[in-house]
Amino acid sequence: MQESTYAELKQVIKTRIGLDLELYKGQQMRRRLDNFVTQRGGADEVAWLRSLATDREELAALRDMLTINVSEFFRDFAQFETLRSKVLPDLLATRSTMSIWSAACSNGQEPYSLAITLDELGATGRYRLLATDLDRAVLAKAQAGGPYIANDVRNVSAARREQYFAEDGDQLFVKPALRSRVTFREHNLLADAYGANYDLIVCRNVLIYFSPEAKNEILRRFQQALKPGGVLFIGATEALLGADSKGYRALGGNFYQRAEEPAIRGMVA
Repeated sequence: MQESTYAELKQVIKTRIGLDLELYKGQQMRRRLDNFVTQRGGADEVAWLRSLATDREELAALRDMLTINVSEFFRDFAQFETLRSKVLPDLLATRSTMSIWSAACSNGQEPYSLAITLDELGATGRYRLLATDLDRAVLAKAQAGGPYIANDVRNVSAARREQYFAEDGDQLFVKPALRSRVTFREHNLLADAYGANYDLIVCRNVLIYFSPEAKNEILRRFQQALKPGGVLFIGATEALLGADSKGYRALGGNFYQRAEEPAIRGMVA
């Protein structure tokens, strides 16, 4: 892709989709976009770029590629076991009610995994669970409770499938009782305001795509959004080291507790 085309595409993405690519890892994002434009536009990349002004389906395809909607129920199962056996019981022991945020929730597998875990711990009625994502299409699927396929539920036991899912042919849907325990909302981590007083924030396998500066700012805002003693749960391929760990105390695994000292704005790991 020509530099001029790439610059124009970045502007289109910023104004039409709401993503500032300057906040993502540059080389990684450039490779992904080069491949995407080649696949979709062929040799005439300029004509393809112009088509984004009127072709909603093509713009939606670009948005889907950028938002990286890859997930599954109980992803990184061992980490969810730590959440179930240690982190959530410790939080529930000191709180009558809990406020939980599943950020960048994709198709809903993660917040529903959280809701199942909380239900099994007997915490129904003791928590509020907000799930957010930038992509309206995946939020619509999440709110509908599916459909999900066999690969999405490969970490779900037969007993959990029986209790929490309804089958329709080779598709599965989350049952209404569980769906009612999650509130879904559109949210851009890079641009929108964060809430406050969360006991648990779950944002997994997302930070790895951002530049160090953007990652640090998101972590600072998460730290401020947590209650003192609140916990951040990140992905198995992610870790807070050096400057980006400021304001957090490692609990083990991929869990970090808000420390009393504030995170330092602008520092880079």
